[in-house]
Amino acid sequence: MNGSGPDEPGQLGPQHPGPVPPPTSAAPVGPAAAQPQPLVPRTDGPEPLPQPVGPGSTGPVFNQSGEKGVQAYNYNLYLHGDYVARNEVPPTDPELRAAADDRFVPPRNAEQWKAAHEAAAESGVVVLNAPAGTGRRTQALRLLRDLGVRRLEELVPEWSKVSTGPLPKDGGCGFVLDLSSPSGAFEDRFADRLAAHGRELRAMDSCLVVLTTPDDWDGKLADGTAGFTVWPESPDARPLVRAELRARGASDRVNWLDEAALKAVWSGNPPVGEVRRLADLVAKAANRDELAEKVGEFTNWPTVVDGLLQKGEAAGPDAVLAIRATVWAGALLDGARRSSVLRAGDMLQERLGRERSPIQVLSDATGASRLRAAGLESDGERVHHATRNPGLAMAILRNLCTEFPNQQDEIRGWAVAVVSDRNIPEADARIAARTLRNLAVERRDRAVLDALAEAPPSRRPLTVETFTEAAGDPEIGRYLQARLLQWVSNSRTDENKVDMAIELCGGAWGQRHPLLALTRLNKAAGRKERELGTEQVRRAFRNLVTARPEEVRTALRQWLKDPKVWSDPKLERQVLASFLAVISSDEGADLVLAEARDPAARALVVKAWQGLLTLEDGEEPGLDQLRRWSDRFEQHDAHRDAVQALFVDVLAPRGYRAFFDRVLIDGSGAVNPFWRETLRRTGESVEPSEETGAP
Repeated sequence: MNGSGPDEPGQLGPQHPGPVPPPTSAAPVGPAAAQPQPLVPRTDGPEPLPQPVGPGSTGPVFNQSGEKGVQAYNYNLYLHGDYVARNEVPPTDPELRAAADDRFVPPRNAEQWKAAHEAAAESGVVVLNAPAGTGRRTQALRLLRDLGVRRLEELVPEWSKVSTGPLPKDGGCGFVLDLSSPSGAFEDRFADRLAAHGRELRAMDSCLVVLTTPDDWDGKLADGTAGFTVWPESPDARPLVRAELRARGASDRVNWLDEAALKAVWSGNPPVGEVRRLADLVAKAANRDELAEKVGEFTNWPTVVDGLLQKGEAAGPDAVLAIRATVWAGALLDGARRSSVLRAGDMLQERLGRERSPIQVLSDATGASRLRAAGLESDGERVHHATRNPGLAMAILRNLCTEFPNQQDEIRGWAVAVVSDRNIPEADARIAARTLRNLAVERRDRAVLDALAEAPPSRRPLTVETFTEAAGDPEIGRYLQARLLQWVSNSRTDENKVDMAIELCGGAWGQRHPLLALTRLNKAAGRKERELGTEQVRRAFRNLVTARPEEVRTALRQWLKDPKVWSDPKLERQVLASFLAVISSDEGADLVLAEARDPAARALVVKAWQGLLTLEDGEEPGLDQLRRWSDRFEQHDAHRDAVQALFVDVLAPRGYRAFFDRVLIDGSGAVNPFWRETLRRTGESVEPSEETGAP
């Protein structure tokens, strides 16, 4: 929304977004104080507002195909959340670089790679169906380069239902769309429509590559796309490490790959993600002698880990479990207090069904002996796994994930219980949460984050911090984006998850991605399951108003001017709840007051106030804000006139005059002078005010 001109100090305007000055300022407010300025969307943030793209334009594309173009993108982005953003893949993209001629290594199943090229040429769409971590995105970019497309774009969907409708259809483009763990259900006959979409693209010398996993692409979906689905594997590990070393400027290490220490690695042929980690370790090795240590770190120290897990076998299964539980607890809480590690080990035993009487507890090995048996070293009150084996703690957890695949739900539940346990100090709980974050990012294990989202409100700051950090990974970030939308949109979502989504949107993540955050906050604010205008929602909007005022202003204007809002009770409640949250803070009130100087925007602000007062559960919160605004601006000569003029427009129409009765008399029974003056001005301006009309 618009603000004042740049030559007016302290006023909101495109060139200096910020709050209207506090009541001590003498800056003018009101229609006479400024002329409306053209809307200039902010484009310097991590997610620029969509800009028109035409011949000769450069830079990222942020638009949506369809009749409404950029306008449709904006409306859908802020209001509905159903759109597909188009991000040009820059030359600096790491995986695009990995797809270059001197680095790319094709999948080891050559026939599937050939089939991918044939499907692209014939169908205009290819589905790469493989587990995460096998190099699908690099393969997709290489495939599109082989086709000779002029432009590479990554499609980032924001939808409630997976549909071909918003997918772009431009000539000479190669599109990559990741549908792993999609954020919504698939539309009816999606496979048929995807095939038809591909034919249209092929006729335009374009192609779409869809990335998915076997778990996400099955049943009718897999059957309907069988003609253009391929199952690529990871490339062979050795040539990939060779290429990665050369790319890192470590060509002198290539002949190290013949060392005996690496023989088992080549026979295991690990996936792409692991191979790149190996290349990084080899490149960092100081000499051949250190190479063996780096290989041990890469292979997760199998001999060391097996030795720890086999201790106590002679004493029976209970002793084995007690030691293993301590080993795993020490890995989850590496560097935490010994009491936290011991407690976490006991929690795991209890979770796995080992019941112990008080006599058995006192007869068990002491904490000190359990820590020693688990190979944990003490550093004062803190314990950690052996420093002589770098990365041993993560190696133990990787082993736990791979060796016990059928117990993953129990393991995740235990780890989250450790994070949630109030008997474990917050600093130690933070260690566990960050370990889970690292594990989720490394293994692309989204279920870890889903489990962490179940942590209780008492640990919400910690879980919000962990999710925000995890979102720095591109794939996890896309997953988090989709999950937040699901949580706030689904009426069956536990309110604890909704609360966490709100805090994420109002925190560092939301300030980096304000467009995505505003969409989700709008939906969360208007949930029927929530009281209107909760403090948490108000705080989140206040944070965004402070950090990203232009985006909040633009969102408010687009929400309020969309006719669908006023014809759909669900959308109306969402938008009015968001409006209430904005006007409830001084920063938001200043933004809206400055916005009301623009005649076009003023009509929207008036309509929003009137809609709030007549909303089923909006009357009392709306009246509270009328009183708050009057208290704040009553003694503020510079802004008092503007606020009264705005309230004249809101309350002058006959359908709203009754609200004066609720605010005219203050708590002591006296007539409030601010409202007496406003009522007097209403009598003088009834006729022009009635032009506003009731919504």
